[in-house]
Amino acid sequence: MKFFIIIKEKSERLPDKNFLNLTGIPLYKHLLNTLSSEDVYIDTDSDIIFNECKTLSNVTCYKRDTKHVELEKNIEFAVSPVLLMIENFLNKYVQDENEVIITPHVTSPYIRLETMLDAAKMLSEYNTVCACTEHKEFTYFKGEPVNFNPNVVSKTQDLEPVVMGNGAFFIFTKKEFIKNKNRTSKNNYFYPIKFPESIEIDTAEDFRMAKMYEFIYELS
Repeated sequence: MKFFIIIKEKSERLPDKNFLNLTGIPLYKHLLNTLSSEDVYIDTDSDIIFNECKTLSNVTCYKRDTKHVELEKNIEFAVSPVLLMIENFLNKYVQDENEVIITPHVTSPYIRLETMLDAAKMLSEYNTVCACTEHKEFTYFKGEPVNFNPNVVSKTQDLEPVVMGNGAFFIFTKKEFIKNKNRTSKNNYFYPIKFPESIEIDTAEDFRMAKMYEFIYELS
């Protein structure tokens, strides 16, 4: 099993996001501490991250391919080059096509190793796994009801939960990724996670929630 992480230096929505102080350490270190006993590979454009990882015996860290850096800057390239980065990692560092690969994100500081390992067990029945959150709410998409009959007043607890991809982690094998050219497949298992593991820091509001949780946790 290998863990593959992409850590970039600059963030648009929340400046210096991956380096913000959360409970006394930079955000990115939370995940690295969680995975201190695992085989970890990091793709980064940050000299800070690259130099820091030299002291971590379980981490193989390498500088991001220049072409991937340029693609992120290219406004005409409308999607993230993350899939290209994963493919590059698989080609260079993964020889067994059936080895389990987990790609967590440093923006999920409270995700637990036990949770990811448990989710990986679902590969015995599914081809890929990804983290999600479940919501029992009256949900619409483009003005149309998704999980309820608008002609009936349903109880909230009776609604079919709506599944939303959380992004905390994706799990697959090299074989499946090469076949699908993606982190997920048609035979994908949506592994539900709950608060606080579901905290995903993308905005200043997300970061305030993470700090608030930590403050409440310290008081309890």
